Amino acid sequence: MFAEPLGLLALLAVPAVLALHLFRRRFRPREVSALFLWQPEAPSALAGRRRERVLRSPSLWLELAAALLCALAFAGPTATARAEHLVVVLDGSASMGALAGGETPRERARAILRERIDGLPRGSRATLIESGPRPSVLAGPAAFAEEALQRLETWRPSAVRHDLGPALALALDLAAEGAVTVMTDRFEPEAFPTQIEVIALGRPADNLAITHAARSRELAGGAARESAFLTVSSFAQSPRRAALVLESEGRHLLERELDLAPGERLQLAFDLPRDTEVVEARLTSDALAIDDRAWLAPAPARTLALHSELAPEEARALGLSGESGPIERWLELVPASVAAGSSAAAHLALAHAPCGGQSTWTLVLAPLGEARKDLIGPFLAERGHRLLEGLTLDGVVWSADPELRLSGVPLVSAGNLPLLTDGEHEGRRVLRLDLDPMRSSLQRSPDFPILLANWAELRRAELPGPERTNLALGESLSFRAGAGMEGPYRLEGPAGGTSGPVRRELPVREHTIVDDLAEPGLYVLSSAAGRELARFAVSFLDPGESDLRALSSGRRAARAEQGTLEADSSRVQALLVALAIAALLANWWVLGRAREPAPAVAGG
Repeated sequence: MFAEPLGLLALLAVPAVLALHLFRRRFRPREVSALFLWQPEAPSALAGRRRERVLRSPSLWLELAAALLCALAFAGPTATARAEHLVVVLDGSASMGALAGGETPRERARAILRERIDGLPRGSRATLIESGPRPSVLAGPAAFAEEALQRLETWRPSAVRHDLGPALALALDLAAEGAVTVMTDRFEPEAFPTQIEVIALGRPADNLAITHAARSRELAGGAARESAFLTVSSFAQSPRRAALVLESEGRHLLERELDLAPGERLQLAFDLPRDTEVVEARLTSDALAIDDRAWLAPAPARTLALHSELAPEEARALGLSGESGPIERWLELVPASVAAGSSAAAHLALAHAPCGGQSTWTLVLAPLGEARKDLIGPFLAERGHRLLEGLTLDGVVWSADPELRLSGVPLVSAGNLPLLTDGEHEGRRVLRLDLDPMRSSLQRSPDFPILLANWAELRRAELPGPERTNLALGESLSFRAGAGMEGPYRLEGPAGGTSGPVRRELPVREHTIVDDLAEPGLYVLSSAAGRELARFAVSFLDPGESDLRALSSGRRAARAEQGTLEADSSRVQALLVALAIAALLANWWVLGRAREPAPAVAGG
């Protein structure tokens, strides 16, 4: 078979070479003194250009061979063997690593794929796609068999529960009209099109898992108190016992025996010693190893500084002051907060006008005129705004100045009168409130503390440093740069998956988000100078994936033929061209030998 049959027209060079040897050029007459010096069998051309007997010399055969080889190379010969394109979707869920019957679905999938790839015809290719929240091409597209086998050996599925649809859509696109094979651990053939071959390799198993892990840091009496919270869940058909161990940098913190009934969730809380670094929690190993460990990094010290410039009677009317201070109740309302010495040092301030430094957000009680209007709902509220989450404003009497017009985006209004707005002043965020605290009931309702708490958490989220240091696998790492930060950041994490330890460089931005962390473990973010900025603990906390009781096995063939590939003719063409060049070089050598002068013969 030939990819370019028109290239066979180059075979016309073969008769052309024969013609050149049949019709040789006429030689010029030479007079000699004697003929005994010439070989008697050497023919000489006659005068004129005429047909003569073909001389079967090595030069003729080499020239014919070169012409034939070049013509075949131009035609692009292809192998007659059928080359296939094997397209496989590998379920990247962590449950593919569940041990049942002495073997995991991942190991069974590897064995089947190795056998299939080894059995492919010569010249075939393989594309391996790993499913996940974001599908990834493990090998290929259209990789050589050796490369596909190498990448298969490094495959370590660890993803949380996800939809296989995006990975299958990518596979169907790469397979064109050919079949696609999906290897998973749950046999659900009705969920896949008939073009897809389904191979399920799961086996049900009992499992215990850490399904929730959190760590808190609270200020109490000027001292920090840290606690760890864990939830251990049973996905077993019978009662199970396990040992829970807590360690920190090789230091043993706690060990406890746990007894869980079938389906039970056990919630645990532990006080941590002061200045405890990263805590690792471990359960007794069982069917699924990835959910038997969790990491807890120290909570970020994101303390808010609060300040009020309101008159004492106004602070009391708003319910912010107490017996021991002008903002005592406000500090109790906002976790991890301290009183600032001045508005310039405050993160949040209450005043009658924007105040403080560049990092100060101000809640402005706008100066009121003489007019008053007592308003009773319903009020128009921007329910999608995070500041108003949890607010109802039911039964609130809002006394305002009807002639006051607040600047900013209205968040709460009564008709055309804005009562609460969100805006900026010289690059700082400012909330403006049209409210008479002496006549209103807003500050005595549950809505006002909710409003202040929401405002505090919005400000806390904008502080430099990590937003959270303890994440579940699949959540995003978030870090805000401080003043004068120079890049790039360096992110280092645990080994695992197909790419080994995580080592990445990230550009410095005001807000850096990394949302493709694929392995549980401890991640360290450092500056360009090597200074550690934050530690992030990423744990596998997915109850749906830890429940192995629904794993199953089965097979369904695809109603489509295996995809094929055009045979690669480049190797054959290269070989033909190389042989043609060799023939031409040999012909040049033969002709060179023929042109060498005959040795001198002595006369008698």
